[in-house]
Amino acid sequence: MKNKLVWLVLLFLALPHLGSSQEHLTNELHFEVNRVYPPISLTKEKLEEARTLIDLNAKYKSSWIREYVSVEILTNYKGKLRKAVGENEVLSQEQKDIMNLADLGSDISVIVQYVPENNLKHNDIQEIRFSLSVDPENEAIFPGGRQQLRQYLKEQAIDKIPGGRFENYDLATIKFTIDEKGQVIDPQIFWPFKDEKTDELLLNAICNMPDWKPAEYANGTKVKQEFVLTVGNMENCVVNLLNIRKY
Repeated sequence: MKNKLVWLVLLFLALPHLGSSQEHLTNELHFEVNRVYPPISLTKEKLEEARTLIDLNAKYKSSWIREYVSVEILTNYKGKLRKAVGENEVLSQEQKDIMNLADLGSDISVIVQYVPENNLKHNDIQEIRFSLSVDPENEAIFPGGRQQLRQYLKEQAIDKIPGGRFENYDLATIKFTIDEKGQVIDPQIFWPFKDEKTDELLLNAICNMPDWKPAEYANGTKVKQEFVLTVGNMENCVVNLLNIRKY
């Protein structure tokens, strides 16, 4: 009985500390950096495995099409435009060849001309266009890695934001690009926050970042990559406009 009494006293004394610790964790401001992807992008492996237009673009709807007129694929090879024309959604060998030989970092364009599937007696020829890019094997990296990036942002920005500035679904968003030299270019406020000083603080932290190791393909070709810093509640509807994937 005496031992139980001692344990109850110790638990009672510990409760305020546990409460304050949990409160601290709950009130900690959430922030993260994510890649901003093009609307359509594939890995090199997925491109090599592609057999149909749906393999290139998962949102492509062959059910919309009654009859194909032409399917053009345009690429750049050593800076020159190349074109291969197919008959339907199945990629020809020539189309696959020019895509796999395309200059890394350049877009691949697809133009589909077709007669739509509908109940009209007379159908005009319609057109679907989309472009895709090939993801580099190595993403851009902050010096020291992700943990060092978080530490940098915490010290230079997050810890300087007054408590209570973010409430409910508040979210601040700063987009930026890491160029072929690893330098920050085009930093911008994607969606203005309710407080300009917070936006300025975050923007300055991004502008003053040290150079990154740039994104790079397996053959050594370096390319730009776009990122976004988000601070606050990731359930904000603005997140749906960012086209992000976890960095």
